[in-house]
Amino acid sequence: MRPCDVDRGNPKTWAYRPGSHKTEHHEIERLVFLGPRAQELLQPFLFRDPGAYCFSPREMMEGHWVELRRRRRTKVQPSQRCRKRRRPKKLPGERYTVGSYEHAITRACKRADKKTHEVHPEIPREEILIPHWHPNQLRHSRATEIRREAGLDAARVVLGHRSPQVTEVYAEIDVNKAAEVMARLG
Repeated sequence: MRPCDVDRGNPKTWAYRPGSHKTEHHEIERLVFLGPRAQELLQPFLFRDPGAYCFSPREMMEGHWVELRRRRRTKVQPSQRCRKRRRPKKLPGERYTVGSYEHAITRACKRADKKTHEVHPEIPREEILIPHWHPNQLRHSRATEIRREAGLDAARVVLGHRSPQVTEVYAEIDVNKAAEVMARLG
């Protein structure tokens, strides 16, 4: 996501048009609307060069190293001033890819699980407290919520699907709604 991809003309809902997406070869335009909560989270990342990516692994790693140096309690030894590899095999990129995004989530889940075990040493280390999850789980759960609140057609439009059958795969059926209907109708 880049600042130039976000149309902020309407203050209630911004429109994000990705530079590329998986159905563009079908000449389908992808449009993602961003409401007030998303706008609030995204706002700090939009004050940059319009063509630069809002979320950069390279910036994140540079900030991480600066923070580690800032929190250091002892004087830095001359041999430790710059411990970067001279020619690393791979550098952090300018933007997240599907793989790097999932890799970052995996690392965060493992670190959170480790920290939780440190806080609660009585829980066995083998027991996983923070399970691994996939980015698409967010899309599925939000699709289910939208379907429950606004119906299948609204979920289809928000997800960018042409067919309601595809949306039904993403948005799970609300069993509670069926129970409520049968309680009313008998």
